[in-house]
Amino acid sequence: MEIIDKTNDTWKIGDIVIDNDGRKGIIKKTKDDDFVIVRIDEKHVGDYFCGLAYEAGINMYCLQRKASEFHKVNDNNDNEEWQPGDVLKRNSNNDIGLIVENDINEYCLVDITTNFIFINRYDNIADLQKDSREYWHKVNAKLVIE
Repeated sequence: MEIIDKTNDTWKIGDIVIDNDGRKGIIKKTKDDDFVIVRIDEKHVGDYFCGLAYEAGINMYCLQRKASEFHKVNDNNDNEEWQPGDVLKRNSNNDIGLIVENDINEYCLVDITTNFIFINRYDNIADLQKDSREYWHKVNAKLVIE
């Protein structure tokens, strides 16, 4: 089994990005036309590049390359549409999850990093997402089983 990370989507100004340590930022453009990831989390005081920026680049391509540990997320998980087969990443660590539907049409989240199947099973994806969105976010990746 291999996870192909496809989170290096093209970034644009206003995108929310996060890294595995939970550093969260928003893409902004400075008055000097540089691109920066401006810190929007409260827990990483002092852990930034310059001012309140985690990383800076002379253009968006350079910023994405320099800040490769960051990936774009939808910060409004209420509007994110989850479905079976979606790959999720835990907000607090590097765990990867997968939304699955069992043989009696219940939905659950499997932590494929630890091979832990969560006990909670849901009749619909909306309830699974409601209970999980505080801890997990959908990433643009696909799982390849070899």
